[in-house]
Amino acid sequence: MSALRGLRGISLALLAPIAVLSFGCVSSDDIEGLHRQMNDIERQIQAVENKSSSKEEVQKLNASVAQQTSELLKSNADTGVKLDELSRQIEALQAKLDDTNRRLAELSQQIAATQGDLNRLSPGGPPPAMSPSVGAPRPNARPGAPSGAASGTGGASPQQLYDTAYGDYTKGRYELAIAGFQEYIERYPSTDLSDNAQYWIGESHFSERKFDDAIANFDGLLKRWPQSDKAAAALLKKGLALQEMNRKPEAVVALQYVIHEYPGSDEARLARQRLTSLGVETR
Repeated sequence: MSALRGLRGISLALLAPIAVLSFGCVSSDDIEGLHRQMNDIERQIQAVENKSSSKEEVQKLNASVAQQTSELLKSNADTGVKLDELSRQIEALQAKLDDTNRRLAELSQQIAATQGDLNRLSPGGPPPAMSPSVGAPRPNARPGAPSGAASGTGGASPQQLYDTAYGDYTKGRYELAIAGFQEYIERYPSTDLSDNAQYWIGESHFSERKFDDAIANFDGLLKRWPQSDKAAAALLKKGLALQEMNRKPEAVVALQYVIHEYPGSDEARLARQRLTSLGVETR
């Protein structure tokens, strides 16, 4: 701004000689020269004014950018606080969910235990649920199983006899379970649960690591009830028993047969997994 005032002062200083010369004896060339100098000074003044205006605009722009940056940083900080709060809320909800799942699991176990006791006291009730051993399906009784018809010994119905034997199996009393299932088959050889009883005799022997007896009972089921819904599980457990006896070639054949005969079953999936662990490729 001081330079601008100086240039304007020079311009005014040159105006005075022009006024004097215009009344004195000067040539037109002198006057034109002074005019050219005046024009140059005016252009310099205009350039300085333009530069000054540009600086003011830049300053305004810088101030605007600084304000927007400050607002953006504040917004980001607020967002970070909200995200931290949301994360804490999610963690709290997850902890509550884990606690709820734990309590539900405990309640489910209590219900299962109570149901097992009720089944042993109430005639005609379904067999209690259990966690099956490796490769074995859940042992639910099928519709149409005989119930309510009293037997000659002890007054137990077929369903009660089956449930008692199965209850012994779930509690690890395998000898009692085998005896109970065998009695069931002898008394009721043609019911919808006869093949199931045969299967659980094999499972009981398997659990006792009496693999020869287990295989014999699984083979008995496959021969006598080839269309049984336990056939795939019996064949799978036969393969596992053979593997436990280090009879790998026979085990591989049995497991491959499961995949061939029951390709979409859970037993086929388990057979593939076991073959893979044995280093045998499957399709």
